[in-house]
Amino acid sequence: MIFFRRKNKDKRFKRLKRTFWTLTLCLVLAAMAIGGLPLSQTLQSLLTMPDSVEVIGNHMAFMKESDPSQEVLINKLEGTEQVREVALEKSYICGVETISLGIFDTAEMVSMIKQHPDWSGRLEQDRLILNEQIHDLSPECRENAFMGVDPNGNLILYQGEPDEEKVIRTFFQLDVGTMESSLPEGVLEQLHKGIRIQDVDEYNSVLSTFSDYAVAPVGNIVR
Repeated sequence: MIFFRRKNKDKRFKRLKRTFWTLTLCLVLAAMAIGGLPLSQTLQSLLTMPDSVEVIGNHMAFMKESDPSQEVLINKLEGTEQVREVALEKSYICGVETISLGIFDTAEMVSMIKQHPDWSGRLEQDRLILNEQIHDLSPECRENAFMGVDPNGNLILYQGEPDEEKVIRTFFQLDVGTMESSLPEGVLEQLHKGIRIQDVDEYNSVLSTFSDYAVAPVGNIVR
């Protein structure tokens, strides 16, 4: 696990370094604009750097408005004026929990939805199911989640040890041949036995490490 954490730490450092230089560039450009100074050719070339565009784009992603589907849900609720049972479905990176919140009238349900713009929801007969996305492992996953590989070379998140074959999620296929020649001795063997995952940092570290050996390109790892 120390190996996985160190490798993931190096990746985070590179991302932080790239973000630092992008913010520095923005401050320099702002200062020059205020002073009425022309841009040098060097600064102009920096403006087209892919890394800068990527970082700025990532920051802009956080400025999105709440899901417009909430307005559709609210319109449906107000159109029926019906008392309903409300349940909260907590969707973790690994695992789902459902909690009953009680019985509410339309005004109370609408107020609850508006107070949580990051929640989504759906109507199921006489029930309103609200969904909250949580960037963490569920309590159950913290107790018995393992990362392993199946006979086809796919990286799998298991409930329990891999030999129990209780699959939670399949990520991607691994280039096992390259892993055998690149990884420290014993890592691949441990993956076959199952690597215990107890928190989101361990989950990210292990997944980030093995994404380097994915047969196909891998996008954002954490959902």
